[in-house]
Amino acid sequence: MAVKSFTVPTSTQPVVTLKAIARHAALSLATVSYALRGHPKIPPATRDRVAAAARALGYRPNPRVAGLMAHIRGAHVRPGVERFAFVWVHTPRRVSAENPYLRAVFRGAAARAERLGCALDEFWTDDPGMTDPRLQEIIVARGITGVLLSPVLTAETSLALDWDWDRFTAVVIGNVTWVPELHHVGHHHFLAMRTVLLELATLGCRRPAAVVDAVIDDRAKHAWTGAFFANHPEPARARELLHLHDPRRPRGLTDWLRRSGADALIVSTVAHLAVPGVRAFCRAARLPVATLRLAGKIQSAIGGIDQGDELLGAQAVELLIAQLNHNERGPPRQPGMMLFPGRWVPATGEAPARSREKNAGAAAAVS
Repeated sequence: MAVKSFTVPTSTQPVVTLKAIARHAALSLATVSYALRGHPKIPPATRDRVAAAARALGYRPNPRVAGLMAHIRGAHVRPGVERFAFVWVHTPRRVSAENPYLRAVFRGAAARAERLGCALDEFWTDDPGMTDPRLQEIIVARGITGVLLSPVLTAETSLALDWDWDRFTAVVIGNVTWVPELHHVGHHHFLAMRTVLLELATLGCRRPAAVVDAVIDDRAKHAWTGAFFANHPEPARARELLHLHDPRRPRGLTDWLRRSGADALIVSTVAHLAVPGVRAFCRAARLPVATLRLAGKIQSAIGGIDQGDELLGAQAVELLIAQLNHNERGPPRQPGMMLFPGRWVPATGEAPARSREKNAGAAAAVS
């Protein structure tokens, strides 16, 4: 069998060097190098002059080279290991260390980074005395260009950092909107809700009700509610069978559930079952219950969606490295979202080999 030869296309665009920028700006090579790194010893006017020269010549920095030079300049950093910043956004150190969801995301990111020969340095925006410009200064001084932005547990649906984003390549973990908008890796809430509805349908449930967290649904661009309306067995009743829950005002949830006439219950988090009266009502009414987010040991009691938190962290690292390998910095012209639907996990004791049609235990009644 003949093997066809091929050639790898190469760019005909000349590489713009620091020397060329120095000649164009009539400055020394050292001044240009410091200016492009944003060194504080260079006056702002000179940095602007160098930036203008770089733009005029079409200069594109190579983050691989920049990272290598940072390793050489910083003797405290192990050579050969590129480091990324994992920035905990509006998350205290204690919460980032104790919250199971956040630890799983970070664990997945750290493991994938290590596997690819990289490492993560953790930073906290809410450390005492920390400001956005100060945090940027610290990260830049360490020669870090790749940034992972953590999921957030607060109620914000839109976030921003006072940074010069053109210095960084960044990936957001989660669905919260950023200003400017960046690439995201997150959970596919729409497909998760659809999966749960299909699993409940195997039980013959025709009137499933859903309690979803209003903040998370808003952050996910109403993916949960949209999927509930689009895939409900009785679309005409879907709106009255949906309850947008505010954990700060839990009153009325049990009364609504009692009036709904539901024959199953979907909760976005098992915490909804802790609202006074909800668990007891489900037990008395023998309602099948499923959760959109399995957490800890509770998955032995009810079926639901494993969102794959470690996978989200790992894929965020992959997306970050892909951008760096293409010399992409700053806010993308067309931000992308890489979404993962998670997987259905039946309650403990269910036989996973049974088909969807015969799986009479896709969701277990709360005991």
